[in-house]
Amino acid sequence: MLTTTANQSPVVSFSDKKVLILDDMPDMRTTMRNQVQSLGVSNVSLASNVKEALNQIQQRSFDIIFCDYYLGEATDGQQFLEYLRTNNAISRATLFIMITAETGFNSVITAAECMPDDYLLKPFTGETLKLRLERLLERKTRLAAIDKLQDKGAWPEIIKACDEIIACKDKYIVDAMRIKGNALLMLHQIDAAILFYQNALKIREMPWAKLGLARALKFKGDGEQAGQLLEGLITENPRLLAAYDLLGKIHSESGDTEKALSVLDSACKIAPHSLARQRSIANLAESTGDFAKVDKALSVVVKQTKNSPLRDTKDYAKLCNALTETGELERAVSVIKEAKDHFKETTEMKFLAAYEAVAQSKLGNKDLAEKALELALTDDGSIPTEATSLALAKACLAQNKQELAFNILKAAVQNNPDSNKLQDDISAIFKDHGGADVAKQLIESSVKEVINLNNDAVQKARAGQYTEAAAMLTEAALRLPNNLQILSNAALSILMDVFTNGFDLTKFTRAKEFQDAVVAQNDQYPKLAEINAFQIKIQSKYRQEIGE
Repeated sequence: MLTTTANQSPVVSFSDKKVLILDDMPDMRTTMRNQVQSLGVSNVSLASNVKEALNQIQQRSFDIIFCDYYLGEATDGQQFLEYLRTNNAISRATLFIMITAETGFNSVITAAECMPDDYLLKPFTGETLKLRLERLLERKTRLAAIDKLQDKGAWPEIIKACDEIIACKDKYIVDAMRIKGNALLMLHQIDAAILFYQNALKIREMPWAKLGLARALKFKGDGEQAGQLLEGLITENPRLLAAYDLLGKIHSESGDTEKALSVLDSACKIAPHSLARQRSIANLAESTGDFAKVDKALSVVVKQTKNSPLRDTKDYAKLCNALTETGELERAVSVIKEAKDHFKETTEMKFLAAYEAVAQSKLGNKDLAEKALELALTDDGSIPTEATSLALAKACLAQNKQELAFNILKAAVQNNPDSNKLQDDISAIFKDHGGADVAKQLIESSVKEVINLNNDAVQKARAGQYTEAAAMLTEAALRLPNNLQILSNAALSILMDVFTNGFDLTKFTRAKEFQDAVVAQNDQYPKLAEINAFQIKIQSKYRQEIGE
């Protein structure tokens, strides 16, 4: 709670704060607890490792988290923060303070978007802690309304709130400017964002504003100018790692994977502990067939997340695939064995089993390969991801189950018919199983089948057979939940059916579900405008039935 004295200077009360202290050393936890309690805090929780801390965070919210950088295990405090931010596990109102005795800057630096609220260098006094917390909590209080709006994603309201602070010209004006710039980008107001950042840079040279301008230029489609701006920014601020990440993404999207990898490698030399960056390197290297580089990057990730809630099945699966491709089959099987000791969910086990089946087949372990494939093919009612489909197809082909592999890949293509990467991956799979012609035929026939289905449904709709068209496209959308054309046309045909043939809440709800699925994948998809317009017409026509 923040109050003021007679002369209006801020006075911070710590008594209502909920604090979590994460440190692997019992003595340090005790010392920190005593220091915090001396400030008047009574609600203090302790955690000795990441797992304990995450369990507590999942059960309750905290106002302040103190986290030691070195936790005595594979996962460090920075990686824990990266996980919390990426997964929205803590709100923006929560103060995250990193404590470290490390003097080397590269041990604590990370990308700008995953910076803690502050660092505390050990040893520190109780007075230092008090002054630091007062300053940080004053800032949090000033920005509290904006933080709540950011958690909700209420970007128009955020801009208004930021404008109020900017107009006041108080000491938090730069914070408000940074948040406003990001809000403009989130609203896809690209021209407004460009002008905003350009005006900010006229005030003075601010690295965050140059980074924001580069983001805006990239969104506008001017990757070349954005790249030039980022190269200059990196020269001026060689430790601004977010600039490396954005430049790497620009090179990757332009097809220059070699440059992208070079940029990310440079960032890793400065700060080697970012899990997200190592994963990005692995993904890029995999796309070029550099499986040795995939091995190097993901071996770091797997080691650093071992016995940690931050571990991910995809890391183990990709590492297994890389090792299988480089012929290190025993290591590949060992990686999957380690993963199976940690991941017990059915979908996770199926995903891992697909990769194991390929490795076991290449090792000549026929029985183990068949057993793994049988598990991977277990039908649990879920739609397999693209990565799972590719792994399943490889496993099937390794055991001469061509028809099954074809059906799996057919569904994958129909789910994402415009993905050049998927088509390249399929071509790579068939390199040893019939070659490019087989892959091309599979892709073309799969795409053609969906096009024909969609066209047939559209013709029925044009003929006024809205119910029949909606039924056809609904069945297809349920089978192909990532095909945006099918999803959007299904939503639209259902709405046409409802508008013409009478209100049906079940159908109307189904259309909304399909619409939401499109928005989740691409909120700028062209067909959404037409869907929204039809919803308005239905709400106007059936106002009484809807209950408005």
